[in-house]
Amino acid sequence: MTLPLLDAVCKGTMRLYPPVTSVNRTTTCDTILPVSVPIRSTEGTLVHEVHVPKGTDIVVSLLCANTNKAIWGDDAEEWKPERWLGDLPQSVVDAKLPGIYSNMMTFLGGSRACIGFKFAELEMKVVLAVLLERFKFALPQKDIRWQMTIVASPVVDGKAQLPMNVEVIV
Repeated sequence: MTLPLLDAVCKGTMRLYPPVTSVNRTTTCDTILPVSVPIRSTEGTLVHEVHVPKGTDIVVSLLCANTNKAIWGDDAEEWKPERWLGDLPQSVVDAKLPGIYSNMMTFLGGSRACIGFKFAELEMKVVLAVLLERFKFALPQKDIRWQMTIVASPVVDGKAQLPMNVEVIV
């Protein structure tokens, strides 16, 4: 059985709202990082790669990669599950993000990727399928802000919380 809309909702949500918004890494040796798009240096020359010395701390923003307009289009910051119901735009495919989950960085990639991403995906889908069949959810009329630390959390009135109206479906 396939549930393409549930799959699209999960992918769209994980792209726009990754639980972990950034990761920190420290280089273990001198390395050269290529840049995806050349950048202009303060001297005016185009830079295609950056030298990173051993011991340098690097912050990798998963959220920025997942919402980059050059990759995802002008609507990159919009929740649009339908983008997953067809072929992804060529710009997403060409970006070659190293993520292990649907061309995005939510669960990282390579040897440091989240080993539990398939379990997390399955658990999310099962919980949604069970809860959405039995309950109706609605957000209250409150100003909800997101505290974007390493792990994103919703904040209302200065406190980490996400109040929700829940109604049983009979």
